[in-house]
Formats: sequence, C-alpha cells, structure tokens
Amino acid sequence: MPSGRNIFIKLAVLCLLTCCAAGPMRQEVTLPPNFKSYDSRYYIIQTDLTGDDVREATLRMTKMAEEYHDRTRDFSGTISQRLPFYLFQNKADYMKAGGMPGSAGVFDGQRLMAVAGASTSRMTWHVVQHEGFHQFADSVIRGDLPIWVNEGLAEYFGEGIFTGDGFVTGVIPNSRLLRIQKIMDDPDGFMPISHMMAVTGHEWNSKLMMTNYDQAWSMVQFLAHGENGKYQAAFSGYMRDVGKGKPSAKAWQDNFGDAEGFEKSWRAYWVDLPKNSTLNLYMRASVATATSVLARATAQKQGYDSFDEFARAAKGGEIKIADSDWLPPELVKHAADQAEKYGTWSLGRELNKQRTIVADLEDGTRLTGAFVLRGGKVDKVTVDVDDLKPTLANAQELITAGKKEEARKLVQEGISKNQKSAVIDQARKFLVENK
Repeated sequence: MPSGRNIFIKLAVLCLLTCCAAGPMRQEVTLPPNFKSYDSRYYIIQTDLTGDDVREATLRMTKMAEEYHDRTRDFSGTISQRLPFYLFQNKADYMKAGGMPGSAGVFDGQRLMAVAGASTSRMTWHVVQHEGFHQFADSVIRGDLPIWVNEGLAEYFGEGIFTGDGFVTGVIPNSRLLRIQKIMDDPDGFMPISHMMAVTGHEWNSKLMMTNYDQAWSMVQFLAHGENGKYQAAFSGYMRDVGKGKPSAKAWQDNFGDAEGFEKSWRAYWVDLPKNSTLNLYMRASVATATSVLARATAQKQGYDSFDEFARAAKGGEIKIADSDWLPPELVKHAADQAEKYGTWSLGRELNKQRTIVADLEDGTRLTGAFVLRGGKVDKVTVDVDDLKPTLANAQELITAGKKEEARKLVQEGISKNQKSAVIDQARKFLVENK
C-alpha cells in the first residue's frame, strides 16, 4: 500500500522544492473573470473549477482545518474568521495572481493559492495540505515558529490521507523512509539537529533543499509518534512555550534537554524503522474510507450481505449517496480497492445491529470501522484498532529472551488500549503466568 504512492511523492518533491514558507507578498490578486466565490465553514474558496471539483474542495478544506485543529489543540487557537483560498485551473492565471515561480501552491503571508489543473489530484491536495498548514499556523498558532517546526508540521499534514469524514495523519511512505535512511548513511547528509534548530526562514528559503524538508518532517514525525508517543507531551510543552514568546532554544532545553540526546534517539528510530512501519495507519485510512461509504449507503436504506457485495457496488458506482452527504465519486470507488491488497475484509455488526467494516491483518490486528447517523446523515466515523494479539506474540518473544518485566509492561499497555479485545482473557492469563 505505501509503495503505491511513489510516483505521487516524486511529483510532490518537485513542488515542495519550489514552494517557500510564508512570506510578505500581500499584493492585490488579479483573478480571471470566470472565478466564483464559495463560502465554506473555514474558508472563502475562490476558483474557476466547477461541479464536483468545487464540492470536493469545500469538503476537503473543512476536514483539513478540523484536522489541523485537532492535532494542534494543545498549543493552538481556533480559526475565528474565514481564510482566503484561491484554486486555479491554469498555471498562467496562478502566476498572474502572484503565485511563486515554478511552484504548484503557496501561502504568501495572507492567501493560500494552488494550481489544480483541469481537475484536482492527489498532488494538488498534498501541496494544499502543506501550504494550508502555513496559513493555519499564521492565523491561530501564537509565537514565532522556528522554520523547521513550521515546515516539518506542514509536511506532516501534507502526507495526511483524506477519508471522506476526516484525515489519517502520521503515515510514512516507504519511498520516503528509504530516502531518509539513505541520507542518514551519508556522513554529509542531514545537518546536526542543533544546526537545524538554528536555521532561519531566510536561510531556508535562500537554498531550498528536499533534504531539509525530509529532516524537518522526520523530526516532527518522531516527536509525534516515536517510541509509542513518548515525546508528545514534551513537544506540546515546547510549542506552548514558543507561543508564549520564549526563545526556541530555551523552550527546547526546558522540555527536552540537550539536542544531542534527542539526535541519537531520532537517528536510531529512523535507522531501525522497518518497511511498511505505518501499515496500520494506511489500513485505518482504508477502513475509515470504506466505513464512510457504508454509512451513507445505510442512510439510504441500502443493505449488503457481505463485504464483497458492498465492494462490487462501490466500484460499480451503484451506491446511492444523498446530495447533502456527498462524497467524491472517485473516493467511493477507491473505498474497496485496498481490500484486495491487505488483510481479510468482512462486514460485522454492532450491538445495535448496524453494519461495521472489519479488516483482519496477517499478524492478528483487527480494525473495525463503525459509524453514527444523525438526522439521516453521517455524524461520526470511528475506527477501532485491536492489536492485542500481535502484542501478546511480541511479549512472548521477550519472555523467551529473558525480558520478563519488559514483556509484562508491553501486555499491560496492550490491555489498557484494547479493553474490548477478543483475546483480553489470554492477555490477563499471560500476566498471571509471568508474575
């Protein structure tokens, strides 16, 4: 699944190398005469796209802003007024409006602008999600963000996967993982962490390098997910301190200690990371997307006896979706594609007899997608990940290696996260047998 994004990542790399961070370009926008304005919840969208492309932009931008807020709520504010977003069909019109030469999108210090082409694509949305974070940060995150944090978080959200009712962030494409590991093997690859933290916005933009984007993203990814989320609280503390005006170096020292210790842990994390390391997140996105489609089918009284039947209907464009709960047609067709690549998929039922999407992976991990309807529309989509079975297998390996305390801690954490697991009794028995 991750390797399927390789071509897209290469294209996005070309765009990122020509997209600068926020800059003072507050000039008047010259727009084509066929541009129209659309008010969404958080944005004023101005575009010459039409039909489903406009609907997709409206939906994605709403969910994108909510994802920014949800993931930064510990250190950011909220969007208090609609933000300007300009989406162009033609590159020439984008350039005439003030777009950066050679780029496909930019936040210019006030406006978010992007080129869609004849219709939007995954590359379009990667760029918009990246540049859109710069706009969000400028609007609601207090303090002067260091460039590595601003660009690292922008790339973190740029990699996010849209599911119809939300985003899944934190994914690591295999192509990018391999590139980072290769750079780490090069003595002249990434700069020392202490140097990266001291880079100014002017220095970053004067010599745009994909290596710098990779390093900033890998640092943020590690802070958000490394070592089972060990650094999340400290990262939030660092961001809050920066937001209060504390110098970045002092904020880092107060929350993390010295950069040298962080660098060793960061490098070890990426060097040891295996291929498909975020498969569960890719699967979460796939299950969430399929569940979003199933929820809308259920709202329209469409029932299915098996997942295969549901998948055929999705691929064939046979699922009816209310206009008020619209999803992009391509997303609906894509909802069942991944079922053919990873895991065993089925339809389950909740206690309320409502259908769920169930995906079982080879290692025993089970993902269950469920939804809530309110007023005939989708109110919520959730994905529960039960990884207690593979956790038990890992714990048993630790016992064999003579690491009993480590094994017990692993299982205790697994039980805490998987209270409804089908193997929770086995996990409790493991703890009793390995006192």
